[in-house]
Amino acid sequence: MTTKVATPLRIRALTRREKTVIRQDVKRFEKIGRDHHCHTLEDFATFVRERLRIADTGQFTPKSLQLVGGLTAYFGDRLIRATDFIRIATTPQAAPGWMLRDPSTFQTVFVLDLIIEHVIAMHPWEPTLDDIRDELVDWNAGYTETVELFTDHVWDPDTGLNDYLVA
Repeated sequence: MTTKVATPLRIRALTRREKTVIRQDVKRFEKIGRDHHCHTLEDFATFVRERLRIADTGQFTPKSLQLVGGLTAYFGDRLIRATDFIRIATTPQAAPGWMLRDPSTFQTVFVLDLIIEHVIAMHPWEPTLDDIRDELVDWNAGYTETVELFTDHVWDPDTGLNDYLVA
């Protein structure tokens, strides 16, 4: 019987190519906002949600995955502009820009998981992406505790993982 050894996640620098892809995704979503009159992050989430398609294989189409990746980059960009978060990359290599971290407090946001949960499993009573972003800004500024956040896809060194498992 063979057992797989878990690969630890290590922080690494983003490559030039990854930075370029993130920048292109952000620019693409800024253009989508202009073209489709998306004014809030929730408008962008609705735009992506309405365009998600599943192929005959039962998987999301490449275009759908590209839209989710673009929304992840755009949401991360909006969050970076309002907080002390920076983009970080991990090993093994995952989607670039999926994780944000504050270098001084080590608060971490798993943006891709937050976006996937919000876009795919949207319920009418859940907070909007704008509300989640505002809460994350307050959390980074020290006004809100981790347990008071609208999302579980965060990590704080003081409280540990909040219902988040790293494979």
